[in-house]
Amino acid sequence: MPASYAHLTVHIVFSTHNHKTWLKPEIRDAMHAYLAGIINRTGGKAIKVGGTQDHIHILCLLPKNLSPGEFMAKIKANSSKWIREKHFPDFHWQDGYGLFSVSKSDLNKVKDYIENQLEHHYNLSAWEEFDRLLARHQEE
Repeated sequence: MPASYAHLTVHIVFSTHNHKTWLKPEIRDAMHAYLAGIINRTGGKAIKVGGTQDHIHILCLLPKNLSPGEFMAKIKANSSKWIREKHFPDFHWQDGYGLFSVSKSDLNKVKDYIENQLEHHYNLSAWEEFDRLLARHQEE
């Protein structure tokens, strides 16, 4: 095969350090757009970026030339730098993240899930949500 091809769709979840509510509504959209830009510049394809004041959800295609760990390091480092320079000099992301594969048949379901994060979190904490995601993916 003369060229490499990869089509790996993932749902990524990560949070601010100690779930501090840094991502207030007035900067949230800008952060989501910035994250989408990082994803696209690294060779991935941002499908949907969303979240709340303390965590991020991303639906995207992974770039074919980076490992998932390298990809996450670029996303977190570049977005941390941006938010520190523009808004909060002490900002940090939590060290870990969740990265879950998404089948083509579930793309719209995950996209809708990300779009409805604010409503979703009226009754469910980010920790509870992440535990449910882990449980759902460990059952498969």
